[in-house]
Amino acid sequence: MVRLNDAQMLAVTAGDGPALVLAGAGSGKTRVIVERLAWLVSERGIDPRNLLALTFTNKAAGEMRSRTAQRLGVEELRAWIGTFHSFGLYILRREIAALGRDKTFTVADDADQLSLMKALVKDLPKGMAPVSPREALSWISRNKQDLSSPELEEEDPNQETLRWLWRKYHARLEKASALDFDDLLVLTARLLEEHPDIREKYQRRFRHVLIDEYQDTNRAQYLIALRLSEAHGNIFAVGDEDQGIYSWRGASIRNILDFEKDFPNTRVFRLEQNYRSTSPILSVANAVVSNNVNRLGKTLWTAAKEGEQARFYLAEDGDAEARFVAEDIVSRGLSPRQVAILFRTNGQSRPLEEALRVKGLAYCMVGGTQFYGRKEIKDVLAYLRVLVNPKDDLSLRRILNVPARGIGATTLEQLDAYVRDRATPLLDVLREVETDQSLSGRARTAIGEFVHLMDDLSLKAKTTAVRPLVEELLHRTGYRDFVAQTDEKDFRTRLEMLDEFLSSCQQFDERGSGALLEFLQDLALFSDTDDWDDSAPRVTLMTCHAAKGLEFDEVYLVGLEEGLLPHASAQDSEAEVEEERRLCYVAMTRARKGLTLSAARERLLYGERSGRRVSRFVGEIPQELLRVIGETRTADRPLPEAAAPDTARIKMGTQVWHAQFGKGTVMYTSGSGNRLRARIRFQTGRSRDFMVSAAPLKILDGDKR
Repeated sequence: MVRLNDAQMLAVTAGDGPALVLAGAGSGKTRVIVERLAWLVSERGIDPRNLLALTFTNKAAGEMRSRTAQRLGVEELRAWIGTFHSFGLYILRREIAALGRDKTFTVADDADQLSLMKALVKDLPKGMAPVSPREALSWISRNKQDLSSPELEEEDPNQETLRWLWRKYHARLEKASALDFDDLLVLTARLLEEHPDIREKYQRRFRHVLIDEYQDTNRAQYLIALRLSEAHGNIFAVGDEDQGIYSWRGASIRNILDFEKDFPNTRVFRLEQNYRSTSPILSVANAVVSNNVNRLGKTLWTAAKEGEQARFYLAEDGDAEARFVAEDIVSRGLSPRQVAILFRTNGQSRPLEEALRVKGLAYCMVGGTQFYGRKEIKDVLAYLRVLVNPKDDLSLRRILNVPARGIGATTLEQLDAYVRDRATPLLDVLREVETDQSLSGRARTAIGEFVHLMDDLSLKAKTTAVRPLVEELLHRTGYRDFVAQTDEKDFRTRLEMLDEFLSSCQQFDERGSGALLEFLQDLALFSDTDDWDDSAPRVTLMTCHAAKGLEFDEVYLVGLEEGLLPHASAQDSEAEVEEERRLCYVAMTRARKGLTLSAARERLLYGERSGRRVSRFVGEIPQELLRVIGETRTADRPLPEAAAPDTARIKMGTQVWHAQFGKGTVMYTSGSGNRLRARIRFQTGRSRDFMVSAAPLKILDGDKR
């Protein structure tokens, strides 16, 4: 056996029966699982074929499999080690006939599901509320993971469309002898629940069940683990309730919190020695997460007592915060490869990217696209480039039919032929096709309207500031509605990107730097610095969620403000605030040597400036654990309260304007004062719930914006 600390050794060598290993961040949980598997085989004489180890990613499963095989000195490991979904597929291939389904089923991938849902949405009966295919698929997935049957629930009329789609979607899948990804879990759980003979068969086969990242299990995964282990009781669950951050993906923190109730006579082992971070970093992280009520409790410590004190910087605004981070990396001589900048939402990346570019620091976005490389930003920039350079055919081709205006591929091929024959810019050709009878009447009309739009905006670009010009462009092209109605998973993020671009435009206007041409030239200079050698060290930018499982020497956790971290969507629920606190803890514990926290007094969000308040999570850290840097001090100057609408005026029927989603109507409210919640239906047909005191809402008088 490899060298283990005392707590790890106790967990690895635990006898039979249920065991819960609370493995704190950086405490060596993978090592414990590998050693447990090896110990069961080499010391207890368990046949590897009787071992089942389940985790969440193929990468984690592969690492676990290879390390265990190496530890046992074998080339082929006969234990079953894999993801929950791969295990479900293994069971269903053998047993699905018990559910009246064909063993030769196919598994529909994401594209298959989306294509099917698009067809179903297109065939919605008249009178049903519109819904996007992605929204419907997300709703179906959440319900399936929770093992609920919404087609039987008729109470909520707002879900009539979704219930109709649920029924049609599953009928079409079954007719095609297909399963979706969630079915691999749901149907496996159903088999083990409803068919005792099948359940007993696999209980005899798998005498020891080991589960990694138990805090991330959903209801279906919990039931699979329960049924497989209930006969022999040998379940070995490893997890950390302080790192449960995926409720939005269906995970239930209750599974790990209630483990001792679900599995009587459980022995609990706490792995609290951290091998990653310095003591000052752990002290800060522990101070924050200890404020959660829903936790089993542990305190991370490290034998490495030395280390720099965690730092806090309060910037005047979001751009100053970004400049501080970039300048600090340079002034401290940090290796970019070992630096990560973490934030709550991808919409926060733009000022950070610009600040890093100015300092000549290479960077990469993990789990996201660089701001100026995103499709929606490139589309808008293409429009702007044509306004200042009518000969820019490349940009013109990009936006000629975006949003769709009836200028299809065939028409574009004809136009390209004209361009080649006449050797003239595409826009000049467009001006001449109104009388061309070889094109369809629809195409000629669409081209004429497009030319008129571009000519009109081109004139305004000579005298109008950049932000109002872009706002008019988005309005007249209908681009924002085009994004809002897209079927992409991240349409809300794409709307946030447009709002962040408007913020960039406004900042340019406020500097009085010049007209549209100068704005585009500034961006062109930034883009020119993107051509870095791929092998060069790069600063990593990512969301706090994406950072889980990773580690870096230096971590900058930015945007620690109320409404960002904790996010505004969590303000109305203590359970959701606790998850945001866990997310903050996860972000902090990514740091090995240095941790810097930052916030801004003022930030430009959704195109509007607002006063910000430092996150409550910063306030939960004892002052002696943080070194405040910079000239500003939290106590020197109170932070302004963020403006909130008059909650007394928010009632059913009130017309409101949301900075991101546009005009909407309040359908109903609950609560009062700062706890007032409102469900708002927007003109796009979508409805959302908001905590009024935290949402960027304005009350409209009549039809005025």
